[in-house]
Amino acid sequence: MHQDHPGVGAGLPDALQVYRLKQLKAFGCNAYRSSHNPMTPEMLDACDSLGMLVIEENRLTGVNEEHIRLLSRMIKRDRNHPSILLWSVGNEEWGIEWKESGARIVAAMREYCHRLDSTRPMTVATSGGPDIVIPADVAGYNYILQNPVERHRKDYPLRCAVGSEETSGCGTRGVYFDVPGKGHMVAHNRKPNGPDSLLNCIERGWKFYDERPYLGGLFYWTGFDYRGEPNPMKFPATGSQFGLLDYCGFPKDEAYYLKAWWTDELVLHILPHWNLQGHEGDSIDIWVYSNCDEVELFVNGRNLGRKSMPRNGHLSWKAVYRPGTLEARGYHKGRKRLTRKVETSGIPARISLTANRAVMKADNRDVAVVCLEIRDKKRRFVPTACTDLTITVSGPVHILGFGNGDPAYQAPERPVNADARTCRVKTFNGLAQVLLQSTNDTGEATLTVDAAGLRGASWVLELRE
Repeated sequence: MHQDHPGVGAGLPDALQVYRLKQLKAFGCNAYRSSHNPMTPEMLDACDSLGMLVIEENRLTGVNEEHIRLLSRMIKRDRNHPSILLWSVGNEEWGIEWKESGARIVAAMREYCHRLDSTRPMTVATSGGPDIVIPADVAGYNYILQNPVERHRKDYPLRCAVGSEETSGCGTRGVYFDVPGKGHMVAHNRKPNGPDSLLNCIERGWKFYDERPYLGGLFYWTGFDYRGEPNPMKFPATGSQFGLLDYCGFPKDEAYYLKAWWTDELVLHILPHWNLQGHEGDSIDIWVYSNCDEVELFVNGRNLGRKSMPRNGHLSWKAVYRPGTLEARGYHKGRKRLTRKVETSGIPARISLTANRAVMKADNRDVAVVCLEIRDKKRRFVPTACTDLTITVSGPVHILGFGNGDPAYQAPERPVNADARTCRVKTFNGLAQVLLQSTNDTGEATLTVDAAGLRGASWVLELRE
């Protein structure tokens, strides 16, 4: 996880740290790896309070005075946080991974870690070089396609190891066809990926680690989308799109794959959405992520069959696209337990609001996250809507920032007026988000959202001492 968010950049308020962690926990995540630099203490406080295990990572791998000073600062500052599980001394240090000098550097850093904190082991994340993982307390494997994990198990049978990085395969939320030049990408899970030509490559990592109890689990690159590293895209894309959730924390399809296998909640998720205008008559792959024993699929009323769900897998059917309805029925222990429908929606007609809280602290610091959805006149979500919204607040709050999860977003993310009482934002594939920050005053605050030709919406918040 990188620490940035639309509307605030790297300056995340404490309440937003908690919101982001809760979004991850909702899909079964129980551990968090920082992105190659120490986390803020406030983020670690949030992990402590929510029971999220942490791998905290220092910035530089080396043993000169500056390297050790940075490592020492991180460990001394954060070693009393109970959430920290491992100290990481580096990530994909290609220049030393295949050299004896790399092994010596990591061995020396291991000893410094032990002297600074004798209660926790250390790790280092390798992209395939064998030398640097040998002296680590816990081997960190970045991608099983790059690391000979099975051979290392044979050569070092007592070694502890984790999957420090695996690909999520994600792309742009709500995008199912290539969009050249717009900075949007189809998820790699929808086409053959890697030398094994695997479909749904997010399964590769989880199946591998779940089937090997001697390994300690895995971390996916990444939890949220983040700015920078737009690979494999180019401008106007401005960030990585491999988050399970987009910039704002709106879930992509692959988040439901993990929810199915990482939680005890019954899950039934259909993709793609069924607003595929321009593809009438095309053959479409319909996928279902679920932990039900069996799933039955209907397309526009036609039964395409009932299939057994493989462990840690997914199901797929082919159908010709015509506007209408996808319906999946999930069976668990012989009984129909869930039904999910995805319908072709009409044109945008109304705005729906949800907020992560109804009460805020009047401390000039607290933040509420308000999510905006575009729906049609039948209240169905419109997954292709890019609608201009006008947002206004009254009472003891101001607009801190806003966004929509678009990885090619170019517009301002902060109010341009001095009092921060109004702003404009366009939804991306039906969704947008507004961050409200409290003032020092108590009372009621109201958020109002309007759009031309649409029924508006409002939300009332209470500010307390």
